[in-house]
Amino acid sequence: MRYGGRLNRIEFTALIDQQANRIRASAAALPLYGIAGWTGPCRIGSWAWDDDRLVHAGLTFGDPASGGWVEVVTTAGPPLPLLIDIRVAAVMPQPPEDRKTYERNLRAASTPAPHRVGITVDGIPKPFQRWPDQQVLPSRKGWLAVLDEVPGLLLRVSDLAPAEIRLARIGDLEPHLVGTRAQLLAGYDADPSA
Repeated sequence: MRYGGRLNRIEFTALIDQQANRIRASAAALPLYGIAGWTGPCRIGSWAWDDDRLVHAGLTFGDPASGGWVEVVTTAGPPLPLLIDIRVAAVMPQPPEDRKTYERNLRAASTPAPHRVGITVDGIPKPFQRWPDQQVLPSRKGWLAVLDEVPGLLLRVSDLAPAEIRLARIGDLEPHLVGTRAQLLAGYDADPSA
């Protein structure tokens, strides 16, 4: 058993494939949504399980380094707890040393959305709650939005306006898996410590 160091490329590829198989096996548990008619880069976003139950599944569209970027996350339950987690993590990447700081940041992250916006989901305008000027990636600002239903939707968006977002059910997950695999292997191959 190995306890330290770097995986070789074969081991790293096997790990990517193992995660892709877990995603494939779980994908039918939630309705997955994406940008209608999207033809650009796409990848797997944030996925989480509670034991073996899928609790949220995210798909990303675009390249944050070169323009608009969206992550569409479907949640098994209401999306607000995940939104609060994202907002807390943006202002507090490390656990605070005192409880008051944590409680203050939690209250701030729990504030109601200042805006409502209509976003089309499967051809039907739906009312999303929207938080502008949020940290959506480590070095990118954008906006967050939720459709507070069950299953729910959470959007993390950079460099696109709400009017540019039209969501539709995604039937084929493979382009996202292929895009993710290619990105991870390119990063592995580009690492000078290899």
